[in-house]
Amino acid sequence: MEDKSELLTMLILQENISAIVILSERTGLKTDDVVDMINELMSKGRLKGTLTEDGSRFFKSSVKVSDARVIPREEKLPAFLSYNTKPGKVTAIVGLLILASGGIVTILATDLVEQNFAVLLILIGLVLLLLGLYFIARRGSPS
Repeated sequence: MEDKSELLTMLILQENISAIVILSERTGLKTDDVVDMINELMSKGRLKGTLTEDGSRFFKSSVKVSDARVIPREEKLPAFLSYNTKPGKVTAIVGLLILASGGIVTILATDLVEQNFAVLLILIGLVLLLLGLYFIARRGSPS
């Protein structure tokens, strides 16, 4: 049994295996026996770490930090997040203003020429409003 505990200690400390199922396969013991042996080794002080609540993994507390350099990098936003909606918003607002002014002219119109001018303003405003909304909605979906 001492050989199994040495093998278990070597697998955890040197090969960094944390899954109880893999430890069980490598040592030839049942998973419950592996958990019991890990608890025994922790009480003796040969292993330091924690078992998960479900008993499926053992995480050692002496994790070695890598000596590799950390390379800083700029995080670039995806293209679909940097879409400029300002031209579409401006066009839609101008179209809405022209549409509103066409409505005011319609209310204040006294003859047929002024009513025709008001209808033309409303039509131009509606086209600009729809064009601005189209520019806003033209943003491509992420792929």
